[in-house]
Amino acid sequence: MARIQSRTAALVACLWIISTGHALAQIYTWTDAQGRRQVSDRPPDASVKDFKVQGGKVPSGPVSGPGPGAAAAPVKGDEKKGQTLNEKALDFNKRQLERDESRIKQDKSDAESKERSQRCDQAQAYVRNLQAGGRATRLDTKTGERVFLDDKEREKELVDAQRSADSWCKPAASPPPGSTQVSPPK
Repeated sequence: MARIQSRTAALVACLWIISTGHALAQIYTWTDAQGRRQVSDRPPDASVKDFKVQGGKVPSGPVSGPGPGAAAAPVKGDEKKGQTLNEKALDFNKRQLERDESRIKQDKSDAESKERSQRCDQAQAYVRNLQAGGRATRLDTKTGERVFLDDKEREKELVDAQRSADSWCKPAASPPPGSTQVSPPK
C-alpha cells in the first residue's frame, strides 16, 4: 500500500512540475526592423523597445542577450537583404538548376567535340589511304560482298572522302545535314 502511495505522489509531483513549467513559459512578440513579426520563447535583443509578453510577467530591467531576431538579421555584406527563407531557398534551387544545366551543356559539348575529333581522324586516315594508292573496297549493297574500286571510282571516292574530312575537321562546325560519313575500310 505504501508503494502505491509513493508512486502516486511521484506522479502527482511530475504532473505539477510539468504544469508549472507551462505556466511560467513566456512568449515574446515584436516587430523587427524589417517590419516582420517575430515570435519567440526568448526575449528580443536590447534594441527592441516595444514587445509583448504572453503567459508571464514583462521583465523589469534591460533584456540581456540577443533573441532570435538577432540571429535572423541579415549578415553584413549580404546583398539579398530582406529575403524570406522561402525566397532564399528558391534562389538556391534556381542557381543549382542553372549549374546543372550548364554542366549538362558542357558535357554534351565535350562529347560532341570528342566525337568530331574521332571522325576527323578516321576521315583523314581514309583520305591518306586513298592517296597512297592502296586498294580501296566498298561493300555491294545488294550482295554484301566486298567490291574493289577501279581508278575512276577511286578518284570519285577520294573527292568524297576529302569533302567529308574537311567537314568533320572544321572547328565548331557540324557536318552538313544529310551527308554520309565515309569510314575507312575494315
